Amino acid sequence: MIAGIVVASLVTLLALVAPSAWLVVARRRALADPPPAQGEPELLEVAYLLGGRNRVVDTVIAGMCDDGRISVNESGKLKVERAAAYNAVERALLGRCGADWSISLRRVRTSLKFDPAVDALEGALVRRGMLVSPVVKQKWQRAADVQVAGLVLTGVGVVALVLMPASFVTAFVVLGLLVAGIVLRVRCRPAGPKVRPTPRGKAFIERTPATGPWSARFSATHPEGIAGVVAVHGAGGPEPDQPFLGQLRQAALPSPGVGSVRSYSKGAKKPPSRKTAKSSSSSSSSSSSSSSHTSGGYGCSGASSCSSHSGHSSHSGHSSCSSSSCSSSSSSSSCGGGSSCGS
Repeated sequence: MIAGIVVASLVTLLALVAPSAWLVVARRRALADPPPAQGEPELLEVAYLLGGRNRVVDTVIAGMCDDGRISVNESGKLKVERAAAYNAVERALLGRCGADWSISLRRVRTSLKFDPAVDALEGALVRRGMLVSPVVKQKWQRAADVQVAGLVLTGVGVVALVLMPASFVTAFVVLGLLVAGIVLRVRCRPAGPKVRPTPRGKAFIERTPATGPWSARFSATHPEGIAGVVAVHGAGGPEPDQPFLGQLRQAALPSPGVGSVRSYSKGAKKPPSRKTAKSSSSSSSSSSSSSSHTSGGYGCSGASSCSSHSGHSSHSGHSSCSSSSCSSSSSSSSCGGGSSCGS
């Protein structure tokens, strides 16, 4: 029995300690600063580092609109004015546009951010030591998965030790180690598919918008003009008088959902459903028909006032109908008091 407790304890501890140590080492390697690279990030690399793929596309569009190579109209459509590109992302944008207003800014913005030219910017930032390498991040994720499997095996070992006589103390100790392993997994979990900056990249992200010449918020004082302002600060704040920046801000908004349910305020009246409208229409038609039958198939418009000065029948000739307008398909109609309204 003692031998069984010892074997179960060793297997459980090995399943917990070895993967946990691997996870700690993998995380440390992923977050460590790589060897320093030569040079600082370029314009589009800065945009990618500070705002991701959307910021890269906005920077390219703003720069090309500013120097007149493309135009954006009031409807949010793009047109090429001068087919000149200075980098791979600009060439990809020109390939999506034409010489007429044939494509919307929202569509270009959505498709261009997944172009291989934008993917290449991530590789450039990895080589500069600004972003965590995908290979290193994949090893980190693998170590985390193995550690989760070790936690499951350790939980099974704790249950086995509890069921063994005279192993209560050992089971309690292993259970404590299992809790510590779970805490370690939470603290050392990978960042997931999202791009993660290195410590050097984090320092650059914090420093660039706040200090130095790249922190300028207006194109007149920024080293890269309006494209540099958008790369650092985005299209939302600077240069509000530029119309193409307004179109960029509009294109960044989520598109309205098709077939979405309209919301109403408490005091608003909801439109009737098709069934209710049909019932209301039938009721109105029935009421109109009933009114027509009651009036004997004709209608008198206007107020019919018939007065008789003799009190006798209409043969006396003193009976008159004033302000009477009668339209009828019949030959005669009778008014009160025995007076007749001739058509």
